[in-house]
Amino acid sequence: MRHEDGIEAEAAEWVLRLSEGELSAQERATFEQWCRRDQRHQATFERISRVVAQLHELRTQRGPARAALALPARRRVKAGHLLGIGVLLANLGVFLSLGGYRVDDLLADLHTAPGQWQTHTLADGSRLTLYGNSAIDLHFDAGQRRIELQRGQVLVDVAHDSTRPFVVATVEGSFTALGTRFVVSRAEGQSELSMLQSSVAAQSADRSQSLEVQRGGRAWVRRDGVGRLPAIDPASVEQAWLRHQLVVEQWTLPQVLEALGRQRRGHLQFDAAALADLKVSAVLPLDDTERALQLLAQALPIRLQQYTPLWTRIERVPTEK
Repeated sequence: MRHEDGIEAEAAEWVLRLSEGELSAQERATFEQWCRRDQRHQATFERISRVVAQLHELRTQRGPARAALALPARRRVKAGHLLGIGVLLANLGVFLSLGGYRVDDLLADLHTAPGQWQTHTLADGSRLTLYGNSAIDLHFDAGQRRIELQRGQVLVDVAHDSTRPFVVATVEGSFTALGTRFVVSRAEGQSELSMLQSSVAAQSADRSQSLEVQRGGRAWVRRDGVGRLPAIDPASVEQAWLRHQLVVEQWTLPQVLEALGRQRRGHLQFDAAALADLKVSAVLPLDDTERALQLLAQALPIRLQQYTPLWTRIERVPTEK
Protein backbone atom coordinates (compact mmCIF):
# COMPACT_ATOMS: atom_id res chain seq x y z
CA MET A 1 0.00 0.00 0.00
CA ARG A 2 1.33 3.44 -0.91
CA HIS A 3 2.51 5.78 1.83
CA GLU A 4 0.16 8.64 2.69
CA ASP A 5 2.95 11.21 2.13
CA GLY A 6 3.20 10.22 -1.53
CA ILE A 7 -0.53 10.60 -2.01
CA GLU A 8 -0.48 14.04 -0.33
CA ALA A 9 2.32 15.16 -2.64
CA GLU A 10 0.42 14.06 -5.76
CA ALA A 11 -2.83 15.57 -4.51
CA ALA A 12 -1.08 18.87 -3.76
CA GLU A 13 0.34 18.96 -7.29
CA TRP A 14 -3.16 18.49 -8.73
CA VAL A 15 -4.59 21.21 -6.49
CA LEU A 16 -1.93 23.65 -7.63
CA ARG A 17 -2.22 22.61 -11.27
CA LEU A 18 -5.97 23.22 -11.19
CA SER A 19 -5.41 26.62 -9.58
CA GLU A 20 -3.29 27.64 -12.58
CA GLY A 21 -6.11 27.39 -15.13
CA GLU A 22 -8.24 24.99 -17.12
CA LEU A 23 -6.87 21.51 -17.75
CA SER A 24 -6.53 20.18 -21.26
CA ALA A 25 -8.71 17.23 -22.21
CA GLN A 26 -5.75 14.88 -21.75
CA GLU A 27 -4.85 16.39 -18.36
CA ARG A 28 -8.48 16.16 -17.25
CA ALA A 29 -8.61 12.47 -18.20
CA THR A 30 -5.35 11.83 -16.33
CA PHE A 31 -6.67 13.60 -13.25
CA GLU A 32 -9.94 11.65 -13.27
CA GLN A 33 -8.05 8.38 -13.72
CA TRP A 34 -5.82 9.29 -10.75
CA CYS A 35 -8.90 9.99 -8.61
CA ARG A 36 -10.41 6.60 -9.47
CA ARG A 37 -7.22 4.63 -8.89
CA ASP A 38 -7.42 4.76 -5.09
CA GLN A 39 -10.27 5.94 -2.88
CA ARG A 40 -7.75 7.89 -0.80
CA HIS A 41 -6.80 10.05 -3.81
CA GLN A 42 -10.12 11.87 -4.10
CA ALA A 43 -10.41 12.29 -0.32
CA THR A 44 -6.89 13.72 -0.03
CA PHE A 45 -7.44 16.03 -3.00
CA GLU A 46 -10.64 17.39 -1.46
CA ARG A 47 -8.98 17.88 1.93
CA ILE A 48 -6.09 19.88 0.46
CA SER A 49 -8.50 21.84 -1.75
CA ARG A 50 -10.38 22.89 1.38
CA VAL A 51 -7.14 24.06 2.99
CA VAL A 52 -6.24 26.11 -0.08
CA ALA A 53 -9.72 27.64 -0.13
CA GLN A 54 -9.34 28.59 3.53
CA LEU A 55 -5.94 30.17 2.86
CA HIS A 56 -7.36 32.15 -0.03
CA GLU A 57 -10.19 33.34 2.20
CA LEU A 58 -7.59 34.81 4.53
CA ARG A 59 -6.18 36.68 1.54
CA THR A 60 -9.59 37.91 0.38
CA GLN A 61 -10.09 39.87 3.58
CA ARG A 62 -7.92 42.59 2.02
CA GLY A 63 -10.03 42.52 -1.15
CA PRO A 64 -8.09 44.26 -3.98
CA ALA A 65 -6.75 41.18 -5.75
CA ARG A 66 -10.17 39.65 -6.26
CA ALA A 67 -11.56 42.97 -7.41
CA ALA A 68 -8.79 43.17 -10.00
CA LEU A 69 -9.37 39.65 -11.31
CA ALA A 70 -13.05 39.07 -10.45
CA LEU A 71 -12.13 35.85 -8.62
CA PRO A 72 -14.84 33.84 -6.83
CA ALA A 73 -15.33 34.24 -3.10
CA ARG A 74 -14.11 31.54 -0.74
CA ARG A 75 -15.49 30.12 2.49
CA ARG A 76 -14.45 31.88 5.70
CA VAL A 77 -11.88 30.04 7.80
CA LYS A 78 -12.24 29.64 11.54
CA ALA A 79 -9.30 30.66 13.71
CA GLY A 80 -9.10 27.19 15.23
CA HIS A 81 -8.24 25.68 11.83
CA LEU A 82 -5.05 27.68 11.36
CA LEU A 83 -2.78 25.34 13.32
CA GLY A 84 -3.90 22.36 11.24
CA ILE A 85 -3.37 24.35 8.04
CA GLY A 86 0.16 25.26 9.09
CA VAL A 87 1.03 21.65 9.91
CA LEU A 88 -0.33 20.42 6.58
CA LEU A 89 1.61 23.03 4.60
CA ALA A 90 4.81 22.19 6.46
CA ASN A 91 4.39 18.50 5.60
CA LEU A 92 3.68 19.30 1.95
CA GLY A 93 6.61 21.68 1.51
CA VAL A 94 9.28 19.12 0.67
CA PHE A 95 7.13 17.31 -1.87
CA LEU A 96 5.98 20.49 -3.58
CA SER A 97 9.52 21.82 -3.93
CA LEU A 98 10.72 18.62 -5.59
CA GLY A 99 7.81 18.90 -8.00
CA GLY A 100 8.76 22.46 -8.86
CA TYR A 101 6.11 24.07 -6.65
CA ARG A 102 6.45 26.16 -3.51
CA VAL A 103 4.22 26.32 -0.46
CA ASP A 104 3.94 30.10 -0.78
CA ASP A 105 2.28 29.55 -4.17
CA LEU A 106 -0.80 28.68 -2.15
CA LEU A 107 -0.82 32.26 -0.85
CA ALA A 108 0.10 34.18 -4.00
CA ASP A 109 -2.67 35.88 -5.98
CA LEU A 110 -1.17 34.62 -9.25
CA HIS A 111 1.61 32.11 -9.80
CA THR A 112 3.06 29.89 -12.50
CA ALA A 113 4.74 26.51 -12.27
CA PRO A 114 8.18 25.87 -13.80
CA GLY A 115 8.00 25.99 -17.59
CA GLN A 116 4.52 27.53 -17.54
CA TRP A 117 3.61 30.98 -18.88
CA GLN A 118 0.29 32.70 -18.19
CA THR A 119 -1.30 35.94 -19.38
CA HIS A 120 -3.99 37.69 -17.31
CA THR A 121 -6.10 40.69 -18.23
CA LEU A 122 -6.91 42.90 -15.23
CA ALA A 123 -10.12 44.81 -14.66
CA ASP A 124 -8.53 48.05 -15.91
CA GLY A 125 -7.48 46.41 -19.20
CA SER A 126 -3.81 46.02 -18.28
CA ARG A 127 -2.21 42.69 -19.20
CA LEU A 128 0.29 40.70 -17.14
CA THR A 129 2.31 37.80 -18.52
CA LEU A 130 4.00 35.70 -15.86
CA TYR A 131 7.24 33.96 -16.74
CA GLY A 132 7.61 30.34 -15.69
CA ASN A 133 8.04 29.85 -11.93
CA SER A 134 6.86 33.33 -10.94
CA ALA A 135 4.48 34.68 -8.29
CA ILE A 136 2.78 38.04 -7.77
CA ASP A 137 0.31 39.73 -5.45
CA LEU A 138 -2.20 42.31 -6.68
CA HIS A 139 -3.28 45.50 -4.91
CA PHE A 140 -6.01 47.22 -6.94
CA ASP A 141 -8.53 49.69 -5.57
CA ALA A 142 -9.92 53.14 -6.37
CA GLY A 143 -6.60 54.81 -5.63
CA GLN A 144 -3.87 52.40 -6.74
CA ARG A 145 -2.73 49.80 -9.24
CA ARG A 146 0.14 47.99 -7.57
CA ILE A 147 1.76 44.65 -8.41
CA GLU A 148 4.12 42.96 -5.94
CA LEU A 149 6.54 40.62 -7.70
CA GLN A 150 7.47 37.94 -5.18
CA ARG A 151 9.75 35.97 -7.50
CA GLY A 152 10.46 35.36 -11.18
CA GLN A 153 9.56 37.78 -13.96
CA VAL A 154 6.51 39.61 -15.23
CA LEU A 155 5.85 41.33 -18.56
CA VAL A 156 3.50 44.29 -18.06
CA ASP A 157 1.36 45.99 -20.71
CA VAL A 158 -0.22 48.95 -18.93
CA ALA A 159 -3.64 50.38 -19.76
CA HIS A 160 -3.82 54.17 -19.49
CA ASP A 161 -5.35 55.57 -16.32
CA SER A 162 -4.30 59.11 -15.41
CA THR A 163 -5.84 58.86 -11.91
CA ARG A 164 -4.05 55.69 -10.76
CA PRO A 165 -0.32 55.12 -11.32
CA PHE A 166 0.70 51.57 -12.23
CA VAL A 167 3.52 50.33 -9.98
CA VAL A 168 5.46 47.07 -9.91
CA ALA A 169 7.11 46.68 -6.52
CA THR A 170 9.70 44.25 -5.18
CA VAL A 171 11.66 44.00 -1.95
CA GLU A 172 14.46 45.97 -3.61
CA GLY A 173 12.45 48.87 -5.02
CA SER A 174 9.64 49.97 -7.30
CA PHE A 175 8.94 50.69 -10.97
CA THR A 176 6.31 53.29 -11.84
CA ALA A 177 4.98 53.14 -15.39
CA LEU A 178 5.25 56.36 -17.37
CA GLY A 179 4.52 54.39 -20.52
CA THR A 180 3.18 51.01 -21.49
CA ARG A 181 5.27 47.87 -21.84
CA PHE A 182 8.17 46.57 -19.75
CA VAL A 183 9.62 43.54 -17.93
CA VAL A 184 10.55 43.35 -14.24
CA SER A 185 12.56 40.40 -12.91
CA ARG A 186 13.90 39.35 -9.52
CA ALA A 187 17.58 38.41 -9.29
CA GLU A 188 19.80 37.69 -6.31
CA GLY A 189 19.78 40.82 -4.14
CA GLN A 190 18.32 43.06 -6.82
CA SER A 191 15.48 43.58 -9.26
CA GLU A 192 15.95 44.38 -12.94
CA LEU A 193 13.94 46.40 -15.46
CA SER A 194 13.90 46.01 -19.25
CA MET A 195 12.00 48.68 -21.22
CA LEU A 196 10.13 47.59 -24.36
CA GLN A 197 8.01 50.70 -24.93
CA SER A 198 7.97 54.24 -23.55
CA SER A 199 9.55 54.76 -20.08
CA VAL A 200 9.48 53.76 -16.40
CA ALA A 201 10.73 55.49 -13.26
CA ALA A 202 12.83 53.10 -11.16
CA GLN A 203 13.35 53.83 -7.45
CA SER A 204 15.27 52.11 -4.66
CA ALA A 205 13.34 50.73 -1.68
CA ASP A 206 14.73 53.39 0.65
CA ARG A 207 13.70 56.05 -1.93
CA SER A 208 17.16 57.58 -1.87
CA GLN A 209 17.82 57.09 -5.59
CA SER A 210 15.76 56.95 -8.77
CA LEU A 211 16.17 57.21 -12.54
CA GLU A 212 14.03 57.15 -15.67
CA VAL A 213 14.58 54.35 -18.17
CA GLN A 214 13.57 54.73 -21.82
CA ARG A 215 12.74 52.16 -24.51
CA GLY A 216 15.64 49.74 -24.99
CA GLY A 217 17.15 50.63 -21.63
CA ARG A 218 17.76 48.42 -18.62
CA ALA A 219 18.34 49.15 -14.96
CA TRP A 220 19.01 47.38 -11.68
CA VAL A 221 17.41 48.38 -8.39
CA ARG A 222 18.60 47.47 -4.90
CA ARG A 223 17.32 48.54 -1.51
CA ASP A 224 19.72 51.50 -1.40
CA GLY A 225 20.53 52.28 -5.00
CA VAL A 226 19.79 52.11 -8.72
CA GLY A 227 21.98 51.85 -11.81
CA ARG A 228 21.93 51.22 -15.53
CA LEU A 229 22.62 47.94 -17.32
CA PRO A 230 23.65 47.33 -20.96
CA ALA A 231 20.90 48.20 -23.44
CA ILE A 232 18.65 45.59 -25.03
CA ASP A 233 16.97 45.08 -28.39
CA PRO A 234 13.26 45.27 -27.47
CA ALA A 235 12.22 43.18 -30.49
CA SER A 236 14.56 40.35 -29.44
CA VAL A 237 13.22 40.41 -25.89
CA GLU A 238 9.64 40.31 -27.20
CA GLN A 239 10.44 37.28 -29.35
CA ALA A 240 12.15 35.46 -26.49
CA TRP A 241 9.04 35.94 -24.33
CA LEU A 242 6.72 34.90 -27.15
CA ARG A 243 8.72 31.73 -27.85
CA HIS A 244 9.61 30.97 -24.21
CA GLN A 245 13.32 31.12 -24.91
CA LEU A 246 16.39 31.79 -22.81
CA VAL A 247 18.78 33.97 -24.83
CA VAL A 248 22.28 34.08 -23.35
CA GLU A 249 25.50 35.72 -24.48
CA GLN A 250 28.71 34.60 -22.78
CA TRP A 251 27.01 33.39 -19.63
CA THR A 252 28.85 30.91 -17.45
CA LEU A 253 27.41 27.40 -17.59
CA PRO A 254 26.35 27.51 -13.89
CA GLN A 255 24.34 30.67 -14.61
CA VAL A 256 22.58 28.91 -17.49
CA LEU A 257 21.90 25.80 -15.41
CA GLU A 258 20.44 27.90 -12.60
CA ALA A 259 18.10 29.61 -15.09
CA LEU A 260 17.05 26.25 -16.55
CA GLY A 261 16.66 24.76 -13.09
CA ARG A 262 14.04 27.36 -12.22
CA GLN A 263 11.96 26.09 -15.16
CA ARG A 264 12.13 22.40 -14.24
CA ARG A 265 10.14 20.21 -11.92
CA GLY A 266 13.00 18.60 -10.10
CA HIS A 267 16.58 19.25 -9.07
CA LEU A 268 19.67 19.93 -11.19
CA GLN A 269 22.82 18.95 -9.31
CA PHE A 270 26.19 20.33 -10.43
CA ASP A 271 29.50 21.62 -9.09
CA ALA A 272 29.45 25.32 -10.00
CA ALA A 273 33.18 25.76 -9.42
CA ALA A 274 34.07 22.89 -11.76
CA LEU A 275 31.92 24.35 -14.56
CA ALA A 276 32.52 28.06 -14.04
CA ASP A 277 35.02 28.49 -16.89
CA LEU A 278 32.61 27.12 -19.51
CA LYS A 279 30.87 29.94 -21.40
CA VAL A 280 27.56 29.70 -23.24
CA SER A 281 26.08 31.78 -26.05
CA ALA A 282 22.84 30.20 -27.16
CA VAL A 283 19.06 30.33 -27.55
CA LEU A 284 17.52 27.60 -25.38
CA PRO A 285 13.90 26.42 -25.01
CA LEU A 286 12.59 27.13 -21.53
CA ASP A 287 9.45 25.00 -21.85
CA ASP A 288 11.55 21.96 -22.86
CA THR A 289 14.47 22.00 -20.47
CA GLU A 290 15.37 18.38 -21.27
CA ARG A 291 16.03 19.49 -24.85
CA ALA A 292 17.97 22.51 -23.58
CA LEU A 293 20.22 20.28 -21.47
CA GLN A 294 20.81 17.96 -24.41
CA LEU A 295 21.85 20.92 -26.57
CA LEU A 296 24.31 22.02 -23.90
CA ALA A 297 25.72 18.48 -23.62
CA GLN A 298 26.26 18.38 -27.39
CA ALA A 299 28.18 21.66 -27.38
CA LEU A 300 30.16 21.42 -24.13
CA PRO A 301 32.35 18.82 -22.39
CA ILE A 302 29.64 17.73 -19.96
CA ARG A 303 27.47 14.66 -19.42
CA LEU A 304 24.00 14.27 -17.99
CA GLN A 305 23.08 11.57 -15.48
CA GLN A 306 19.40 11.22 -14.62
CA TYR A 307 18.89 9.31 -11.39
CA THR A 308 15.11 9.86 -11.26
CA PRO A 309 12.70 12.04 -13.28
CA LEU A 310 13.16 14.66 -10.54
CA TRP A 311 16.94 14.42 -10.09
CA THR A 312 19.55 15.11 -12.80
CA ARG A 313 23.28 15.53 -12.31
CA ILE A 314 25.54 17.47 -14.70
CA GLU A 315 29.24 16.55 -14.63
CA ARG A 316 32.25 17.74 -16.54
CA VAL A 317 33.80 15.16 -18.86
CA PRO A 318 37.49 14.68 -18.01
CA THR A 319 39.80 15.80 -20.79
CA GLU A 320 42.05 13.15 -22.30
CA LYS A 321 45.74 13.59 -21.57
